[in-house]
Amino acid sequence: MENASFLQRFVDLFFSPGRAFDSLVDGVSFKDWLYPLIIVTFGIVVLPMFYRDISFYEADQRMLRTERTIANNSDISDENRAKIDERMADAREKISDSRDNPLALRNMWGYLLIPAMLFVMTAFFSAILLLVGNFGMGGQVKFFQVFTMVMMTYLIGGNGFFMNMISGVGTLELLIKTPLIVMRESTDMLFSPGLIFEDIDSFFKQFLNQLDVFRLWGVAVMGFGFAKLYNKPTATGMIAVGIPWLILVSIGAALMKANSMIAG
Repeated sequence: MENASFLQRFVDLFFSPGRAFDSLVDGVSFKDWLYPLIIVTFGIVVLPMFYRDISFYEADQRMLRTERTIANNSDISDENRAKIDERMADAREKISDSRDNPLALRNMWGYLLIPAMLFVMTAFFSAILLLVGNFGMGGQVKFFQVFTMVMMTYLIGGNGFFMNMISGVGTLELLIKTPLIVMRESTDMLFSPGLIFEDIDSFFKQFLNQLDVFRLWGVAVMGFGFAKLYNKPTATGMIAVGIPWLILVSIGAALMKANSMIAG
């Protein structure tokens, strides 16, 4: 099978997802997953700079809510309260320093971790899909074939929970959401069924709120890729990818709900 160029594969990813993964069936090189990794990393680093002040304002508000919750909790001893207050003061100082000195080396190192975090996040889900395909279905696909397939879908959308980005990590996702975040002055920009609720105050609502249209699109494309790699019907690929993804979404929703209860 003729090896398609990255540009052709990129175009097919959006307009003909079944064909986008044809060239991965016969194997991949490091360039096949490195190029998408670079593009997605660039998007995560550059696009949030346009709503940097909004992110800092929201961080301040979260700190205030946490401080109020602690102040209203009579079960915390004076000793523990003093320790918590000290940690909160340190956190506020770091937020202020990041806001005032964005180019300082101490505030830049986090950007260097983004490609590593993306790699680990992609590898984690790729390993799950590899278990489903190779052990559950008897396939013989190699890890980096699945890894490349998953990484390519992050050019569309991706679950931002693991990187603490409410707006998501997908490149197309961020390109479209960034101007909307700036206009709305909020990074809470999910195009999901959660929009019908006034408050996300239960696990079920939190779960639905994670079903962002870009993430669903990315998972659907991943289903095409899985089906192509394992020579299975598209429906089988969708199910094989969708079930573990929904399980992880459920876990993420539970953790988010627990965190919101702690923060008050």
